[in-house]
Amino acid sequence: MSQATIETSSGIMFDILNPTPDMINIEDIAHAGSQMNRFTGHCRFPYPVTQHERLGSYLVPEEHALRFLLHDASESYIADMNRPLKHFTAAGHEYRLIEAPLQEMIYAKFGIFGPDPECIHEIDNQMLYAEKAQLMAGAEWTHTWSKDRKAADVQLFELSFRENKWRYLKRFYQLYQ
Repeated sequence: MSQATIETSSGIMFDILNPTPDMINIEDIAHAGSQMNRFTGHCRFPYPVTQHERLGSYLVPEEHALRFLLHDASESYIADMNRPLKHFTAAGHEYRLIEAPLQEMIYAKFGIFGPDPECIHEIDNQMLYAEKAQLMAGAEWTHTWSKDRKAADVQLFELSFRENKWRYLKRFYQLYQ
């Protein structure tokens, strides 16, 4: 184990730099992701990663629903970095060097292989614009994350941590058979 190790909610010692598939646990992903807010927490109400993933999983073709549900699962182990920091700074570059292989390992643990299809990126961006419209104060962004800035047709609502975690796990077990 490296010194870059965290203890998860289930008691697993998770080595961030040398993870193994047996360190990955869906309960830990749901637990941490349900407490990790999107937009660095600058929303009208707490809106966690798990709600984003769960709602988006209904918008992609069914064969990609599990992939969408898990597409940000690495954040449950290494936290999230806001998009501008992740995509436009050296810190983001270093973060992505850890994030990408971890995300691949999580996918593989649950039987998902290969690169994300375009629909994952499209719906992720559509969710981003729907979330911005419903959760943020309304300032104009200086960067365009998709060509058409189309917002997903979803209604966002505040849920408790426990409700988000339960709904995420319920959706996971619907999809992972």
